Amino acid sequence: MKKRLRYLFLFLFLTSLFLLSLTACDTAEPDEATAVAELPAATVTTSPTAVPPTNTPIPTDTPTNTPEPTATDTPTPTHTPTNTPEPTATKTPVPTDTPTATPEPSPTTPPPTAVPPTPVPVSAHTFPETPIQPFDADTFMRYMGLVRDSFRSFDSEMGLWQETNKPGDCGTFNGWTRLWILEAPGFTDVPPNWQSLYVEYRSLLQQIASITTEIRPLCSGMGGDVSPETTQAILDFLAWAYPRSEQMVVELSQLPRP
Repeated sequence: MKKRLRYLFLFLFLTSLFLLSLTACDTAEPDEATAVAELPAATVTTSPTAVPPTNTPIPTDTPTNTPEPTATDTPTPTHTPTNTPEPTATKTPVPTDTPTATPEPSPTTPPPTAVPPTPVPVSAHTFPETPIQPFDADTFMRYMGLVRDSFRSFDSEMGLWQETNKPGDCGTFNGWTRLWILEAPGFTDVPPNWQSLYVEYRSLLQQIASITTEIRPLCSGMGGDVSPETTQAILDFLAWAYPRSEQMVVELSQLPRP
């Protein structure tokens, strides 16, 4: 502010000097007569007529009310750095030297091949009185046919017994009993392909002898009685044993002779 006032005063001062110089120039120059008089011969010096000064305004000390520019507060740069958030460093997974354990498919173990079991010869039942002889296919087939015939005849006799409540012919029954226990032979060295039918043949003889124990004393003159339960058991057995014996005769006829 003071600097500006000094500049203003200097301007006014220079302006005043300029105006004063203009005033001095307006003073009348001496004419030729005067010039002559100024020669050395002249003795009288004429004083110039004073020219009244021009009414030049005298500068005052009142400064012009020049509106000063509004001082703009220029922000002073500070040394405080802007707190710019730094980017977060993303952790890049570093490959390791350890290989990823990839599960290998386990080799599929084929199921073990089932080995057919070695057929264990089944012991065929025989009575103490059963005659044992080496295997003969024709003899076996003949006695299998006789057993079938005895089942068919006995089934008819037992049906009549149940209807009339009268026992059948004991002579016929005693003949069947001799066949089942004393005559139907057992065999040794039975071929494997005949073994199953041979065992079944001996099983049928065992079962029929077991369920007729009440009849044997009666038909042997020793007396006794046959219960309805025994009669029904015999009929139930013969109902399936007789058809099965028929089928066994057919199966034996189809087997190759050893």
